[in-house]
Amino acid sequence: MRTITCHFPITVTITGTPTPAALDRLGEVVARALADRLRQARARLAADGYPVIVEAPARNRPQV
Repeated sequence: MRTITCHFPITVTITGTPTPAALDRLGEVVARALADRLRQARARLAADGYPVIVEAPARNRPQV
């Protein structure tokens, strides 16, 4: 079975001064968008011959 490993950073840029409620909402929006993109990626990888996907542990990077 072929293996492919993908790592990608996620960056969210906030301009202005969001309220606590806006920050809470941002978390929900980012999580939903990320889940949608991961579903798309899984479908694409399966279509390209990589039907088994094994999640790897996240790598921590210092914040800039």
